[in-house]
Order: sequence, then structure tokens, then C-alpha cells
Amino acid sequence: PGSPHPTSPKPTSPVECSICFNTYDNTFKTPKLLQCSHVFCLECVARLSTGLPPNQAEDQLPCPFCRQLTNIPSEGAPALETSKELLATLPPELQASDDPENPDSCISIDVAMSKPESPEAPAEGLTARLSRCDMCDDWKRIVLLSALIIILFCIILWPVQCALKTGNLRCFTRTVAMS
Repeated sequence: PGSPHPTSPKPTSPVECSICFNTYDNTFKTPKLLQCSHVFCLECVARLSTGLPPNQAEDQLPCPFCRQLTNIPSEGAPALETSKELLATLPPELQASDDPENPDSCISIDVAMSKPESPEAPAEGLTARLSRCDMCDDWKRIVLLSALIIILFCIILWPVQCALKTGNLRCFTRTVAMS
């Protein structure tokens, strides 16, 4: 019971998360119980749940150890059941809460990225196309880059064209006047 895997480099403590090895507390490191009875901190469970495909009918999180699926409530990872056994092992100041059975007495912070309710429809017209163009916002750099390309063309490519045309780097022939 000290280690989830025999090859684990560090035996896990019952008061620390098996993923991040941070000690549990009653905020972001709240011990959350999965349906397979494995316990991980809220922050790790929330990070794992952000990797779920957004088009699933019901969000199910596979346990990192046994791969058994756990249903993630619509309120997100903070709404998962908290391991009361692990909370009881914490110092008294970290165990304090108003009423753990009443979800309205707790403030739930969603540490995962929010999923959009519905995809936004793209705007129409020239202004909308320009607003989607990231390079258009940076017009000074575009002008500078264009000037550098023109200078590069004049310094390098024009003499090369002359060398190909005349056989040397002189594009203009000199007329020698004999007197």
C-alpha cells in the first residue's frame, strides 16, 4: 500500500498526492476520491480533466493508475467527492469548513479551462477578416520587412543578374574615347 507501482521511485505518503507529491490541504490540494477509490489532489484531477475531448457526451476521467473511468460532474472536478479519511489526517486548521455536506456553503473554484457553451459564429466582411489576421495588427513590422527585402534584392540579386548578363559584375559598359 505504500506505492501504487512496485517500480515507483518514491513511496507515496497517505497525505500527499500520488501524481504531484504535494501534501494535501483543503484548497487546491483537496484530496478528491475517484470511483476506483484512488485519491488525487483537486489540482491534478482538474488538469487531467482538461485533456478530455470536449465532444464527449459525458465527461469520464480515466484513473492514472488503473484506468477505471470516473464520471466528472457538470460542475467540474471540484464537485467530485472529497476523501474524508484523508482530510481527517490533516492538521485541524486545514480540516475546517462551514458545512461539508452543504455544497452552497462552499466556494468552488474551477481550476480547469472552461469549455465554451457553443462555438462562436465567425463575423462577416472585410473588417472581420482583418481582425482575424494577426499580421495586420503588426503593420510596422510588415513595412520594415518589405523594405529589407527590397534592399536585399538590390544589393544581392541585381549584381548576380548583371554577372549572368555581361559575364562580370559591371552592368554598364564603358566607352573609351580615343583621341
